[in-house]
Amino acid sequence: MFFRRLPIFVLIIVSLFGASGCNEGAKEGLPPVVSLSGDRIFRIGLGESLTLSPSFAYLTDQTRIRWILHDAVVGTENQYTFSSPLPGVFYLTVEVSTEWGTDFLEVRIDVYDKTPAPPDTIPALPPADSLRVSFECSQYHVSQGRTIRLLPLDLDVTKNYTFTWSIDGETVQQGSSPLYRFEATAQGRFSVGFRLEENGTTVAEHTLAVLVCPPEGSYRRPATAQSSPFFEKVYDFTPAPGQFINENYTARTMDEACAYALARMRDDKYVSLGGFGGSIVVGFDHSVANDGGYSFAIKNSIFTNYSEPGIVWVMQDENGDGLPNDTWYELKGSEYGLDCTVQDYAVTYVRPQAPAQAVAWTDNCGGSGTIDYLAAFHKQDYYYPLWVEEDRYTLRGTRLEARNYDSSGRGVLWINPDYGWGYADNYSPTDMLPGVADGITAGCNHFRIADAVTFDGQAANLQYIDFIKVQTGLNTKSGWLGEVSTEVMGFIDYTLVK
Repeated sequence: MFFRRLPIFVLIIVSLFGASGCNEGAKEGLPPVVSLSGDRIFRIGLGESLTLSPSFAYLTDQTRIRWILHDAVVGTENQYTFSSPLPGVFYLTVEVSTEWGTDFLEVRIDVYDKTPAPPDTIPALPPADSLRVSFECSQYHVSQGRTIRLLPLDLDVTKNYTFTWSIDGETVQQGSSPLYRFEATAQGRFSVGFRLEENGTTVAEHTLAVLVCPPEGSYRRPATAQSSPFFEKVYDFTPAPGQFINENYTARTMDEACAYALARMRDDKYVSLGGFGGSIVVGFDHSVANDGGYSFAIKNSIFTNYSEPGIVWVMQDENGDGLPNDTWYELKGSEYGLDCTVQDYAVTYVRPQAPAQAVAWTDNCGGSGTIDYLAAFHKQDYYYPLWVEEDRYTLRGTRLEARNYDSSGRGVLWINPDYGWGYADNYSPTDMLPGVADGITAGCNHFRIADAVTFDGQAANLQYIDFIKVQTGLNTKSGWLGEVSTEVMGFIDYTLVK
C-alpha cells in the first residue's frame, strides 16, 4: 500500500520540571524517576512525528535509558521521536535504570490515515474467516497473581489450524486451541509470540507484549472525606452510529467528544451510545470499594417496556498510570451465560458516502444491516461519529437477545421488554432498588463489583475498581423508532451515599 507523504509535525512535550530532559541531582539510595506531564494518549496522522521529552530524576553515572516499542528497543537517549509509515495503535515505553532501581512509563500513540480513500475506492470488508489476524490490543497489562486470555479474533477454528504460543522465545503451548491463558506469576515485561499454521504452512505471526504489574492494591486510591460520590471524568466516548450522534453538537476529536459527554451528564441530560457496542468510559477521583453489596449506580432515562440494556464493565488501574488501559471485567447480569447471549460479538460500521444516508454494518456472525437515517426526527448530516477518523470501525462486546416487538401489529407501537437485572438503562425491579432513601440514586440501576467475572466466567474477586464502561448490548431496531441504543446520565459511587 502506498501513502501520500504529509508534512512533518513535531509535538514537543514539555517536562513536568521545566526544560525537557532535565535531571534532578542523584541521591544515594533513591531509585530513578521518569515523569511526563499531561495525558499519555496521543493521536498523529501518517507522515507526522511525535517527539517525547520526559523528565528524569535521581540519575547516576550508571544510568541506562531505553525506549521500547512493542518489545523492541528503539532508542537510548533522553528524548525520542516516533513516526510510523502505517496506521495503528502503538505502545511506547521509556525505561530508566540505575544501580538503585528502575522506573518506567508508557504512552499510547494512535496513528491514523488523514487522507481517506474516495468512497468508490474503499475496499470491501474482509470475510469473518479472513487471515488478517488481530487481537484485542498489542500490549496487555495485568496485576501479578491474575490470569488473562490471549486470543486471535474472529478466526474460523474449524479449519486445520495449528496455534503456537511462546514466551520470550520459548514455546509454551502448541495445538488446535487458539486460546492461551497467560498466568501472571512474576512481575516484568514479557514478549509473547504467536504463530498460526495451516496444513503445516505458517500463514500469520504476531508478537504481543504483556506487562505484569504489582499485585492488586498497589495503586488503590481510597476514598477520603473530600471524595465526591459523582464521577469525575470521561476518558473515552466511542458511540456506534445512531440517530442522536452528532445531533446539536460538533466533536471532531476524542477530547471534544468526551468534553461534550461530561458537560451533558453534569447537566443531568442523557448521552446516547448509539447502536450495538457504542460505549463510554468514566472514572472517579478515588477507587470505588467493593463492600460486598451494591457499589455504584448508573443514572438513565428509564421507563418500563422501553428498556435499552447496556453491558457494564469495570477495570482497576493495574499499571498505576491513571488511564483505562488495563483489563476489563464484565459484570454478570441476568442474561450472562444463556445460549442466546453472544460473547465476543463484533460489528463493523462503514462511513456513509453522502449526507442523510443509512450506516451499513456487518458482524462476525455473518449478519448485516443498517442504522437507518430518520429524516423525520433527526436531520444532522451523519449518524457516523465525526471524530472517528477511520472509514470503518469495529466495536466488540457482549450481545443480548433482542426481544423488542410491535404490539400493535401495524408497526406503530413498539415494546422493548425489560431484562432481569445487571444492565444500565434497564427497567429492573431488582437493581433499581425500590424505596431507596439516599435521595441521589433513586431511579438508577445499581451494580455490585462482586458480580465482575473473568473471561472464563469465574468470579474476578476485585477489591475495588477505578473505571466503568457501559456498552449498548443489543443490535436491533424498533421500526420507525430506529435503533435501540443505551443512554446514560451519570455515575455515582453508591458506597459514599447509601
